[in-house]
Amino acid sequence: MSESYKFSAPAWDVTFEADRLRREKRELIGELTVRCGLPGALVINGCLSTADFNFSSLRARQDRARHLGERAKTNGKLDWFGLLEDFCQRVFVAERSGTPACDLRALQRPSRGDDIYVEGLTFPRRHPSILFGDGGAAKSYTALFLVGRLAQRGLSVALFDWELCGEDHRERLELLFGTSMPCILYCRCERPLTVEADRLRRVVRDNNVDYAIYDSVAFACDGRPEDAEVAGRYFRAVREVNCGSLHIAHVNRSEENDKKPFGSSFWHNGARCTWFVQASEQAGDEHILRLGFFNRKANLGPLRSPASFRIEFGSDRTVFQRADITDAPDLAGKLSVWQRMKYLLRRGSMPADDIALQIDADIETVKREARRRRQDFILLDGGRIGLVG
Repeated sequence: MSESYKFSAPAWDVTFEADRLRREKRELIGELTVRCGLPGALVINGCLSTADFNFSSLRARQDRARHLGERAKTNGKLDWFGLLEDFCQRVFVAERSGTPACDLRALQRPSRGDDIYVEGLTFPRRHPSILFGDGGAAKSYTALFLVGRLAQRGLSVALFDWELCGEDHRERLELLFGTSMPCILYCRCERPLTVEADRLRRVVRDNNVDYAIYDSVAFACDGRPEDAEVAGRYFRAVREVNCGSLHIAHVNRSEENDKKPFGSSFWHNGARCTWFVQASEQAGDEHILRLGFFNRKANLGPLRSPASFRIEFGSDRTVFQRADITDAPDLAGKLSVWQRMKYLLRRGSMPADDIALQIDADIETVKREARRRRQDFILLDGGRIGLVG
C-alpha cells in the first residue's frame, strides 16, 4: 500500500485525495475522495464524492469527471476532467518515483540495545516478532500481560484483536493488574489485516504507539496461511502500520512443530524474532499453569535464554511469576545440551561425566559444547567445567 496523496485547487475550493492505492492487473486502483466548497454543491460533510477509482483508465476519468460536475452543479463552468487529469498525472509521477535511493553510510545507526526486554523475554523494538504455540498455552493472556508491563514502563501500546472482544480483554486486564490497570489502546478487527492496515496505521500515528500485539495471525490473513503470498502480503501490511509488534500464531501438526509457526515457512522467515511457548503437562492444581518460552529465531542478535512463568488463576486475580524452567521436566526437555549445562552449572562446577549423567547427554557432546562455547563455559583443572563469571 502506498502513501496517500492530496491535490488542491484553491481557486475553485476543490481538493482531491487518493488513498489505499494498489496495483491490480497492472492498473493503479485506489480510493478517490473529492471535497468541494462551491455554493450549491451536493456535499456531505464537505465531501462531494468518495469511491474506488481506476486511475489508469481514461474512461473512468471521463465518467468520474461527469459525475463530479453533476453533483457540484457547475454547469460546464469548471473543467472537472482537466483537474482530475492533472491529479492523476501527479499520482503516477509520485508512484513511479517512489522512495529515493540513499547512501547507507548516511543513515543513522540503530541505538545499541534497541530491544524490548520484558519479564525475561526479548523482542526487537521496531520489527515484527511471533509468539507461537498450541491451544491452551495462554498465548493471548501472556501477550496482554507483557504489553501491560510495557505500558507501566511508559510505552504507548495497542492490542489489535481478531479473536476475542474488548470486554474479555478488559476483564483479564483487571485480573492481571487490579484497579491500577495500565492504558492499552484496543482495536477490534473484523477484516483481514491487508484491509485493516490503513485504519491501524492511523491509530498508531495519532497515538504515537510504540508497540502493538496482533492476535492472531491465522484470523488476520486474507487467504490460507499455508500460502507464501499470504504471508508476504501480511508482512507488507505490518510494515505499513509502522510500529514494533508481537504476532500470536499457532503451531503446525508436524513432529517438529516447536520450530516454526503454523503455515508457510515465510512466517518464520518474515519475522525478525520468534518464540515458541509450551504449557507444562505436569499434573497438579488446575488453577496453576507452567509455561516455557524458547527463542527459535533472532535476526538482530544472539538467541536468548529460555524463560518460564508460573501462572496462578484466582477468582479475583491472575498472577504471573517468573520460574525456573528446569523445575518442569517436560519443559526442560526442550532445552539444548548447552542450555541444560548452563542451568545445571549455576550450582557450581562439575566433572564432565557427572554433567552428562545429570542432563542425560553424551559425555563427548558435553565436552564439545564446553570447548565450543567459551563465552559461556570455562574448562577447569581435573576435567571440571564451570560457568564463565
